[in-house]
Amino acid sequence: MMQFIREKWFFLYNKMKQACSAYRITVFFVELSTLYTLLACLWSDFDLGYESAVIRFFFQDTPLISFLILFVMASMLVESLFIYGNKERKITIARIAGFVIGATAAALLIWGMEAGDRAGEAGLIFSLSGDVVEEWCGRFIIGYVLLLVVAIMYVCHRKSCVEFMEYVLHVFVNLAVATAIYLALLIGFQLIVLIIETLFLEGYSSLSMYVVILLTGIYYVPACIMAMNDMNNDIRDRISLLLIKYVFSGMTICALIIVYIYLLKILVLRKMPSNEIFGIVAGLFCFGMPVWMIDYFYRDDTKYMRFLQVLPFGLIPLFPMQAYAVCVRIYHNGMTPSRYAGVAMVLFEVAMLFVWHFWKEKLERVLLLIGAGIIVAFFIPGINMYSLSDRWQSVFLITYYQKALSKGELTQEEYERMEGAYEYLKWEPGKEDLVSAYDIYDVGFAKQLVTLGIDEEELTQKQYHSIHCCQMVGNLDVSDYRCFDMLNQDERYQYFGDDRLPVDFAAFRFYKRGGDGQEVIIVDLSDFADRCTAYEEEHPKAGKEEFSEAMKPYSCIIIDENMMLYLNHFEVDFKDGIEDGKAFYEVTSVNVSGMLLSRW
Repeated sequence: MMQFIREKWFFLYNKMKQACSAYRITVFFVELSTLYTLLACLWSDFDLGYESAVIRFFFQDTPLISFLILFVMASMLVESLFIYGNKERKITIARIAGFVIGATAAALLIWGMEAGDRAGEAGLIFSLSGDVVEEWCGRFIIGYVLLLVVAIMYVCHRKSCVEFMEYVLHVFVNLAVATAIYLALLIGFQLIVLIIETLFLEGYSSLSMYVVILLTGIYYVPACIMAMNDMNNDIRDRISLLLIKYVFSGMTICALIIVYIYLLKILVLRKMPSNEIFGIVAGLFCFGMPVWMIDYFYRDDTKYMRFLQVLPFGLIPLFPMQAYAVCVRIYHNGMTPSRYAGVAMVLFEVAMLFVWHFWKEKLERVLLLIGAGIIVAFFIPGINMYSLSDRWQSVFLITYYQKALSKGELTQEEYERMEGAYEYLKWEPGKEDLVSAYDIYDVGFAKQLVTLGIDEEELTQKQYHSIHCCQMVGNLDVSDYRCFDMLNQDERYQYFGDDRLPVDFAAFRFYKRGGDGQEVIIVDLSDFADRCTAYEEEHPKAGKEEFSEAMKPYSCIIIDENMMLYLNHFEVDFKDGIEDGKAFYEVTSVNVSGMLLSRW
């Protein structure tokens, strides 16, 4: 038993040693990320306070972990390209240049995200609104990460000097072994932590989270890195053969049969394929194709293996169904990033089968196809998934909006297209002016839609708003006043149903705090409320502190020549918009208090 344990520990040690030797910078920054995450969790759990500028800078004000993750992926690609065994000067310079480029790209993307978030819709960065810069950088990060993953896999395969199917099988087995060991270690350490928590820490602590962080950073991530490069495992053992050849292959065959039964059903009943069928077929392809590729590595002359080799072509009749499902939805509702990805997936499936049929010995070309698809979908201006979707939806919105105004006609289907385009563009950064100019929920336009026969229930959109101002009163000059009273709002504003007092800011009711509740003071707060509403519309992401600071200059309200009210707390939740084609406004909750100064 001890000999077995010793062998396994030496196995893990050698894996870690290989990772540290081949991926020095990558592993170093993985451990740095682990340490950073651990310290950030400790700082959060033990509340080390904000008085330390260093702690605040590293653990609250900077997105350091995001930068580290992006740089780790870039450094892995660099170290996969330029192995350390080659000591040529030009290789060393290229490696250093790669690290610098990776760090620069990560820093620029993270800076764009953070700067855009701070600038918001109103702020400009290089003549672009902050929201647009933040959204673009977020999209670029997704494409950048996917491209790095594909590039790493392609480079590691080329370096392995084995066929692509054999390489994929090695990676699968390595990842399975690494994951099994990781789970075993995790279970063992968690049991130890559970005993410590029960006996010494009264049953609760964050030790289990710290264990997960340490095991993931120290063992699992380096093990996954080596899984991309270790070609020494025995992939022809009986367990791997049975698992791939019979279990996984049998599962894909069953799934394919079920999909064919569904295809037969929609052909007999002449129904349009459901939204789910596209994802199911795409998922079947993504799971089944690698399995069938690996099966080809285990090929023999049995009838079962000959059947498995032609099984991928059984997906061909499903491609028209996928294409039909996604094209019909594009025709009716326009292009969106998800439908763009659907079209790209169909094209990729066709290209994959083409490569499988003609270039079985060059299947790594599939990675080049995936990389090209990622570049087109995320980075090429004008034809990437986001810009193409924006233009398509903009055309829908403008065309049908102008048709309703100029021709005075619009079908229910056209309205649904216009509404879908409006809802899509409403959440797209940089489209605020377009959505405002073609607001389908404008009261006048909604009334016109009702006259055109559009279902009134479709003309309903309510938006929820929250205004929160507090501690707006600082030092007060009370030299000219004799009385000072704290005012609370009428309690009936908080009642429910018919007992609730309607909120009217033009005649808002207050009572003196501590009084008998008989003396009512009515104040016109409409100007202050309108200012708050306008500010919330211009700054929808404004928080309590920003609201309070912005409204503080307007918190003093003159009631008459002898009384003055200082609003200290003004919190209102309301919803507005269109309901059944008519203007809608409702205050859902209100909490207002202030300070009254009077001369008598």
